[in-house]
Amino acid sequence: MISVFYRFGFGFLILWSVLVTQAARPNVLFIAVDDLNDWLGCMNGHPDARTPNMDRLAARGTLFLNAHCQAPICGPSRGSLLSGLYPHRTGFYQQPQKKGLFDDVRFAPESLLPVAFKRGGYHTMGGGKITHGMDMKKVFQELGPEKSFGPYPKGRKRLNYSPDTSIPYTGTLTDWGAFPDRDEMMPDYKMAQWGVEKLMDDYDRPFFLAIGFMRPHVPFTVPQKWFDLFDEERLILPEVPMDDLEDVPKAGRALHDMPRYPTIAWLNANNRKQLRKCVHGYLASIAFVDAQIGKVLDALDASPHKDNTMVVLFGDHGYHLGEKHRVCKHGLWEESTKVPLIVVAPGKPSGTVCSKPVGLIDLYPTLLELADLPARSENHGRSMVPLLIDPDAVWREAILTTYGKGNHALRGERYRYIRYSEGSEELYDHKTDPNEWANLAAQPEKKAVLDHFRGLLPVDNAPHHPTTSTSPVNACFEAVFKRHNL
Repeated sequence: MISVFYRFGFGFLILWSVLVTQAARPNVLFIAVDDLNDWLGCMNGHPDARTPNMDRLAARGTLFLNAHCQAPICGPSRGSLLSGLYPHRTGFYQQPQKKGLFDDVRFAPESLLPVAFKRGGYHTMGGGKITHGMDMKKVFQELGPEKSFGPYPKGRKRLNYSPDTSIPYTGTLTDWGAFPDRDEMMPDYKMAQWGVEKLMDDYDRPFFLAIGFMRPHVPFTVPQKWFDLFDEERLILPEVPMDDLEDVPKAGRALHDMPRYPTIAWLNANNRKQLRKCVHGYLASIAFVDAQIGKVLDALDASPHKDNTMVVLFGDHGYHLGEKHRVCKHGLWEESTKVPLIVVAPGKPSGTVCSKPVGLIDLYPTLLELADLPARSENHGRSMVPLLIDPDAVWREAILTTYGKGNHALRGERYRYIRYSEGSEELYDHKTDPNEWANLAAQPEKKAVLDHFRGLLPVDNAPHHPTTSTSPVNACFEAVFKRHNL
């Protein structure tokens, strides 16, 4: 009788221990913001930025001022952070065709970050734009509103910018202006409402809630009231030296060329009229999405989950607003690779700022550790938990970003180094040149710095992934795709 009681009692204790451990694990609020660069008040990215909600979130945890994506376009960036794998190891350099990534075991659902939490006993929910080229139904147990780039004016009428469709490369949704009339018509408004509802629910286990906001992804269109927050004529515009690309190698200019996108000459015409409107649209879009984020944060604060929920907010890549003569992502310069990254974790210091070079690839191992889930040996990134405790902890020297096979950027605490597939280079000293206007790669006194960064580059570069879209953005990629029979 005693042995029977002991056996069942011991089993009950094990079950009770598992349930207590599971209940003690923190929830995860995972907020992705499409095409968001560093124009946040807390990052001093633009003096006119209005981001009170993201700023207050940063004050609760750690703000990473030197965070970078691993690929400067949506699909490869999200594929890297969700799989925990570098693009140069997977060949996932370009946007994927349809949803074929799941044919690769490295991107199968069981390999991705949200599913690791499902295996750990979490209830996983995702809405909006979290994946790109991956079926959300296979990644999350519960789905919210689907992503949408709209709404658009009737007949897809352009408000300010219309691309030249005779140019034989992929197009762009790039445009800006006040549209539609009401916030309720915006997908991000609906996304925020869903997030609020989910946070007010009760759960019998910890949850992983992923919310993907679309703005400020193009078109930079939001209702007029968000434009009214800014005086267009007084906006500070990015400085754009007209000779800025002269010291960029020929390969760099070819790789970064975006024929269907706005030219700097067009943007600067008539006293920079369209550049001013473009910057206005981007700032208004950020202000709008910041307000939606605020609703979600308010709901968290009013919920029973407030004290046991970690919050992660990030942009999937940066964005140029005239710098380097471009309005787009698709690049290896600072504006394309740098992203906002905020991590708030229960029990960790608040109001800290870290300048160490981190990447979105570090999110996977970080969240596993914070949730006390098993580490994953396949992850290429590093857990940032030591930096959450001490922002000056010993860390890596530089973080890698890749754009197309063999083209890499390394960003350290002081320098940005770029090497193109044919061997040409760029080097920028952020201590003296935060705008990356002066390429120092040809200066003999920088040889030691160059040699050091060369030693940090990947030795091998995987072939292009089979899902690579064969619609090139420029002549450089067209030639690459032909050379690799894509």
